[in-house]
Amino acid sequence: MSSAIRTLHLGLNLHGAGGHAAAWRWPSTNPSAFFDIEHYLRAAKVAERGLLDAVFLADTPAISWDITRRPPLNGLEPTLVLTVIARETKHIGLIATASTTYNEPYNLARRFQSLDVISGGRVAWNAVTTSSPATVGNFGGRELGREERYKRAEDFVETVRGLWLSWGDGTIVGDQTSGIYANPQFRLLDPNTNIFSVRGPLTHPGSPQVHPIIVQAGGSDDGLRLAARSADLVFAAAGDLETALREAGRLRALSHQLGRRTAPIILPGLVTFVGGTEEEAYRRKRAIDELLDLPGALAALARGINVAPEKLSLDKPIPEELLPDPNDVPFSVGHHRTIESLARQGRTVREIISSVQGFGHRVIAGAPEQIADSIEAWYRAGAVDGFNIIPDVLEDGAPAFIDHVVPILQRRGLFRTEYREETLRDRFGLALPGGVPSQERATA
Repeated sequence: MSSAIRTLHLGLNLHGAGGHAAAWRWPSTNPSAFFDIEHYLRAAKVAERGLLDAVFLADTPAISWDITRRPPLNGLEPTLVLTVIARETKHIGLIATASTTYNEPYNLARRFQSLDVISGGRVAWNAVTTSSPATVGNFGGRELGREERYKRAEDFVETVRGLWLSWGDGTIVGDQTSGIYANPQFRLLDPNTNIFSVRGPLTHPGSPQVHPIIVQAGGSDDGLRLAARSADLVFAAAGDLETALREAGRLRALSHQLGRRTAPIILPGLVTFVGGTEEEAYRRKRAIDELLDLPGALAALARGINVAPEKLSLDKPIPEELLPDPNDVPFSVGHHRTIESLARQGRTVREIISSVQGFGHRVIAGAPEQIADSIEAWYRAGAVDGFNIIPDVLEDGAPAFIDHVVPILQRRGLFRTEYREETLRDRFGLALPGGVPSQERATA
């Protein structure tokens, strides 16, 4: 039986050079870390040393901004990076992003199921929709509106899930004496009733966790519905505790309305600047901030709230009339809400850039005890189930968090001191498909 004890979950985002837009300029970093497999592998091994739940790879299959003064976020295809990591680690979970807008269900289902088998059941798929004009240009066709993207996403996720379940438990017989290899009674999809006309089956059965966990990262109302209906985990963006509590309440209420017994696990991003003291942490932050291309950061902020850059001034607040409705912005709604909250507090554009680093996630700088205090406060308040940690600079920021913050959380009894579960599904306490708790199924 899976444990009913609530435990803190922590992931590590492999955000290229790091969570700060100027991380690539930090002395300890390879400026081209975004396509350096050894960089990703080192970070994943640090995460496993710290007993974290998983590593997380974002993805934009396009060059989505001017790279004159800043490299892309991630360059390598996520499932290939995680396949390398899978062979070099034993426990760490592997979460890869892939779009439902510019993929086909069969290819994506096969790729993730293969990685899940290779890793022994440690994989999750972050199912996102894509609105980037640069991505549209790479795949052809037309740009889809948010409502159309999310309708496709709902059908896409369910089709992928059906493909993942196309092999039953007793399909493979493997009797070498009789010569009977399989009982191929596959669970096929009806190509006449799914919008992709997909039948299946996939080319091999699933892993010990049956199939990958499903993650969702959209903060719009449409994204909320997709998460409430289909996601096991939600990668949220929340800049303050009040917003985090409100959005968590909405997600949990909608999940129950849709008939789910448990709501998705909520793991917002948290950009960390760790120092031996609070003063040291802020000194580090100021030093990295000074490396930032401010005109480029202003342009990124303007793009994120769908405003012309020339309408913003670094040392003035964002005029309230320029703030659009969150559901009208073309990019991440969760990130926009964080920016909007800071704007309504009267923060200047320069201060907002310093607070969100262009990604819209909450930023915290402090001594290890202070960062641990904040994580614990949000967790105990019920706003989150943990965090996806986004170190300011991955190369040295990830070890700082692992070596100095994680031990404090362990001493407080909030975080594990050893890996006990074999699969990522077990680690998150999620039931296997079919409703049987995974730990119960494993001992049945």
